[in-house]
Amino acid sequence: MEEIETLIAKFYLKEEEEVFIYTDELAKMGGAEVKGRMLKLLFEDNEEVQYLAAATLSKIKDNQDILPDFFAAINHPLLRNRNSSLVEALSGFDVSDYFVDILKWYLIGGLKTSAMAKLLLDYTEFNITPRILKKARKHLHHFEYNSPKDDRSELKHYETMEILNDLEALLGGTA
Repeated sequence: MEEIETLIAKFYLKEEEEVFIYTDELAKMGGAEVKGRMLKLLFEDNEEVQYLAAATLSKIKDNQDILPDFFAAINHPLLRNRNSSLVEALSGFDVSDYFVDILKWYLIGGLKTSAMAKLLLDYTEFNITPRILKKARKHLHHFEYNSPKDDRSELKHYETMEILNDLEALLGGTA
């Protein structure tokens, strides 16, 4: 669709000050074509364009169908060092079934990725079961043995233990 391509082209204009107008317009259009184009732009070398694509996907009302592809992009090796804007955009999705993935990004992600994941952990209502807590503890254990023994790692360990202990208490100590 020509209108979609015209709006996407404006993502690349450095002098464009109101670029979020175009993300809003694309999000209102929604649909498979917009979603597909935005998913491809998540791999764009230009990090501003990548950010705008993630923001557009986050704003689309009916976006849950692309969540597996969005997660695949976040975890893709090409984006490992620049996936923080994608994790930030998850605030526009229902991630209530993705506690373990988000916890893992908090533990092993870069500074901004970790911070964005922590916000999701703090402000999302997750669907938690004893099995999920067991998986989360496994990731924490892996983190403990594979991370440097520094203040940042110690803080993450402490905060994660606090989260997991609170969730276990809510489940009646079943994990």
